[in-house]
Amino acid sequence: MKKYSLAVSVMAVFLTVGSAAAQRPDTASTVTVIEGATVIDVVSGQPIRDAVIVIEGTTIRGVGRRGSVPVPANAQRINAAGKTIIPGIFCVHGHLAQTEGMERKQEFYNRQRIQRDANAYLYYGVTHMVSLGIDLEPMQGFLADQRAGKAGGARLYSGGLGFAAKDGWQPGGYQGIHRPTTVAEAREMVRKEIAGKKPDVLKVWVDDGNGQLPKLSPELYGAIIDEGHKQNVRVFAHTVKLEDAKELIRRGIDALAHSVRDQEVDAEFLKLAQDKGVTQMATMAGMEGILAYAAGATFLNDPGLPVLFPAAALRTLGSKQYQEQMAKDPNLAATRNQYQLALKNTAKIAAAGIPLALGTDSGAPGRFQGFWEHREMELLVRAGLTPMQAIQVATINGARLFRVDKQYGSLQAGKVADLIVLNADPLADITNSRKIDSVWMNGKRVDRAALGTYGAGSNGEVFNIRQASPGR
Repeated sequence: MKKYSLAVSVMAVFLTVGSAAAQRPDTASTVTVIEGATVIDVVSGQPIRDAVIVIEGTTIRGVGRRGSVPVPANAQRINAAGKTIIPGIFCVHGHLAQTEGMERKQEFYNRQRIQRDANAYLYYGVTHMVSLGIDLEPMQGFLADQRAGKAGGARLYSGGLGFAAKDGWQPGGYQGIHRPTTVAEAREMVRKEIAGKKPDVLKVWVDDGNGQLPKLSPELYGAIIDEGHKQNVRVFAHTVKLEDAKELIRRGIDALAHSVRDQEVDAEFLKLAQDKGVTQMATMAGMEGILAYAAGATFLNDPGLPVLFPAAALRTLGSKQYQEQMAKDPNLAATRNQYQLALKNTAKIAAAGIPLALGTDSGAPGRFQGFWEHREMELLVRAGLTPMQAIQVATINGARLFRVDKQYGSLQAGKVADLIVLNADPLADITNSRKIDSVWMNGKRVDRAALGTYGAGSNGEVFNIRQASPGR
């Protein structure tokens, strides 16, 4: 059991963060009751039918079957009969502010695009999002403002700048991450990164690009992990190969940000992960997305996409020309094999009781922030998890990974009222998680319309990027 905690003070600050521009005046004394819906209790793993949720200020005061929870006489009552309510979603592996249309460049990274993408996550009910490992200077200012209640969107956490081998892996084509060559240099880089940027987590890339690139050595990433832990910061890893994953676990890694994709995980891997308390992110949506685009992506009809993403990019992604281009990709067969291995390994890991958390690698062109998290839930069910288990991965497991499950991640008395009201039952069909009636954050209904960036039918120009946030 690891004894260090992750950014506890930051989480405490988030409890008091309100909305920015689009919030109503203080209504902390108002009690809201949502009644008649099915509430998904991710702690017990059971639905609560004909339920009542009592919200006072930012906090859930009571949850249970109708008649079992006291309801104040002066409460505002919302009839949610026929609907299903799940907790806000945790994405613990995504990316921000690097794309514009179909292009991805680090030069795009700025405050405005951070806000744009935080809004997109929140639109789809992702209330917590971890930007993992390629955050530049504008992120620090945004986080300071968000944690002071001056900026909205999903609650963001940062992996700062991560670590890879000299002349090695370039995440998103970016060379400028930390590239130590000695153990002493690795430790010093960790200390400076934490002292200067105060990241919530650190990330290492252990990937040789299918034998084409130098790869961070066990001695170097072991030093990074150890120094991170000495500074009370956890470390996540991007890796592909089974033997690398096992050595990372031996060296103390906290979470694997991708599935093993070169072979099926074996008994040794499962035992190591169990003994060391490692969390796995399957992160299958990117691979499956490539296959889907090559076949003609039917998910592009989701009504939220033209609100949040430029029409020109959506037209490109849905075009016959793009489909044919993707279908001719010489790496398509390898991607298909990796995806199938990821499905098998996810099933094995879940069966072994190793915790899974929701990671998606969202944020590149065509990997839509917010929406991609719902796609990942669908793929978890394809891998063999039940819809309830997929929802648990997307909610309480992420909160537990970040040590904030006493405040977030489930719908229980005393926790912050972050929730998604759905128009259909995700336990019957996990894709119903996308049929969103409303999103609530900090006890307030989010003005989802104010989170939109693009106008349907535009050619991709930005119509309005707002610091829209929970409340209306």
